[in-house]
Amino acid sequence: MSASEKPNRLGGISEAFSDLNFRIYSIGSIGSWISFFVQLITVAWLTWELTGSTKWLAIMALLDIVPNVVLMPFAGALSDRFDRHKIMFVTSGLLFLQAALLAVLSWTGALTIWALALLVLVHGVFICLMVPAMYGILPRFVARPVLPSAIAVSSAYTQLAVFIGPAIAGWIISSYGVTVAFAVNALGYLLIISSFARMRTPDDYVPPKRSSRTVMGDIFDGVTYIFERKTISSLLIILLVADAIALGFIHMVPAYADTVLGMGVVGMTAILAMRGFGATCAALRIAYSGRSAAKIEHVLWAFLAALLALMCLVQTSNLYVAAILATFMGFAAETRKTVTLTIIQLDVDENQRGRVMGTVFMFSQLAAGIGAYLIGSFAMGFGVQAPTIIAVAIGLCLWVVIFAKRKRLFQDQY
Repeated sequence: MSASEKPNRLGGISEAFSDLNFRIYSIGSIGSWISFFVQLITVAWLTWELTGSTKWLAIMALLDIVPNVVLMPFAGALSDRFDRHKIMFVTSGLLFLQAALLAVLSWTGALTIWALALLVLVHGVFICLMVPAMYGILPRFVARPVLPSAIAVSSAYTQLAVFIGPAIAGWIISSYGVTVAFAVNALGYLLIISSFARMRTPDDYVPPKRSSRTVMGDIFDGVTYIFERKTISSLLIILLVADAIALGFIHMVPAYADTVLGMGVVGMTAILAMRGFGATCAALRIAYSGRSAAKIEHVLWAFLAALLALMCLVQTSNLYVAAILATFMGFAAETRKTVTLTIIQLDVDENQRGRVMGTVFMFSQLAAGIGAYLIGSFAMGFGVQAPTIIAVAIGLCLWVVIFAKRKRLFQDQY
């Protein structure tokens, strides 16, 4: 058997890494995502240390999320009008400055809860401007035949960071303090900027036509485009509810780890790390399968599995059982999310990509904000467990309705 005839044991993963641009992108993406989650965990833990309040945890989540809801339609329209690669350069530079300022204020002892809240809000604005362009990076630099695998491998980087980031954050916070943790995030943005500088546009790339309409006209066109496609709009509904439940609880993990597990920062980082481990495994499995994994059935069954895992997780006070359930929940949730993104990315028109994918991210952020605020507010009087269980019950009701109507909602997938 010749080398060319040998079976490809890594499937779509090898296809993704055969692309030079994707290899360069991978270096910056892995480092920046890990450092991003180090900051995310550090902000959550510092908020809990400064206030001891689940409501403040919810407020911090909202401050990071609200700009993504309010400004995302505008950011999506801009990403369809201008060079997405240049947008990524500018926003990455701004995020570096924000991370560096957090580190400086922490080092000087000037980082109060109000200063932290302001910088979290600024972070949300910059991320909002970056995200629609970020979703357009891989379709621009990676050949379409390997794009499904590249998307899945890229998702694996995110979840690898969810797995490794909390562990690194816990170690840095306990050993060196929050200042070093914030500085690590600043370095991560320098790494992704360096990677973007080395990526080269393929010769056959055809940039989307620049719209001649107003920005508001582009926003309206994007909304119309989404609602005219039943598959995309139905997937967005699932995403909204699923992320409201899952991410709403994730923002409450510091309180859950402290009050239910009784393990403090160790319990928090363990739960988040194992969730990330499960999600990483899911993303790599999907990357190996390539385009064949992009099926609606995978989204629906993964949605159900994640709900059931969360219902069991929130009721246990045993760290080892919680870690196992968090792994399973992460695997199911990432399967649902990555397959959803792959289906939408393959279906969307290039001229609408920024607006559609910006809307996807906006729905995810809106869901996380709603979930975090509702669970956090009710947790003040009833604890974390009761509101999370109620949220899961609502999700199960939605799953039953969508599963019963799946052939009508996703006609082009059957």
